[in-house]
Amino acid sequence: MRDIVRTAKNSLIGGKTMKRIFIISCISLLLACNAFAERKGGSDMKPQNDINAILSCFGYGYKVSVTINGVPTSIKGGKSESMRLFNQDNEMAKSAPPEMKKLFMLKPGENQIQIEYKKEGTANDKLTLSLELEGYPAPVFLLYSAKKPSGKVTKSVILQKAVPQDFKPVFISDEGENKSAFVHVSTMDATITPILNNVKGMTLAGMPGSIPLEGVKPGKNELVIKYKADPSSTKELKFAVITPEWKKFITKKITDPSEKEEKFTFNVK
Repeated sequence: MRDIVRTAKNSLIGGKTMKRIFIISCISLLLACNAFAERKGGSDMKPQNDINAILSCFGYGYKVSVTINGVPTSIKGGKSESMRLFNQDNEMAKSAPPEMKKLFMLKPGENQIQIEYKKEGTANDKLTLSLELEGYPAPVFLLYSAKKPSGKVTKSVILQKAVPQDFKPVFISDEGENKSAFVHVSTMDATITPILNNVKGMTLAGMPGSIPLEGVKPGKNELVIKYKADPSSTKELKFAVITPEWKKFITKKITDPSEKEEKFTFNVK
């Protein structure tokens, strides 16, 4: 909320903050209208073809720019930030205010993403940038960098509302495209810790998100995923494991709060 609402001098709300609140309100109205139209089963808005996406960047210590289909986004780096994006032919785009029109940049089919980044912080800073579509079990695009001082990425990704049967995320790391692995958690109230080749990775607790796996090596890799959740609030745990060799989308029934684990192996050329 601090990036949306800031208290101005003398407890007045500044003009920039009012603009942000207005944009957020418009987005909320758009989503509500689309949901209503979909429930009614018929509308000129054609919500069944609309694409709703979230572009997120965790970029502390980085300067970042992201352009999609030739349209610059508001992602700048230096903090945690996210924005909702919609398809170009969404009916609401016609009447959207100028501040909001730039959010309608996606299209069904091929979309081009251009990213430039530069590390300006400490050696421990890491960059994670993702594009997630509503209803998908993992991001359609994920960028992770920890070692490179700078980089440029241009990549085309296919976007469609329904998840394709052969869906596999595009994952770009310091090693290259689809040369490493990551875990994505879709469930809110759960705790997951990956252990790759006996090295414990980052723990993700109480929120969805992606965990890039560091330490992937040529040849055989061994991955253990430890997980737990409270069955009173979480009935199912959903997570994805994406490797250069395979992809798995997993659902686990939660019947007790004890920690459990799943073991995997994958090979890297």
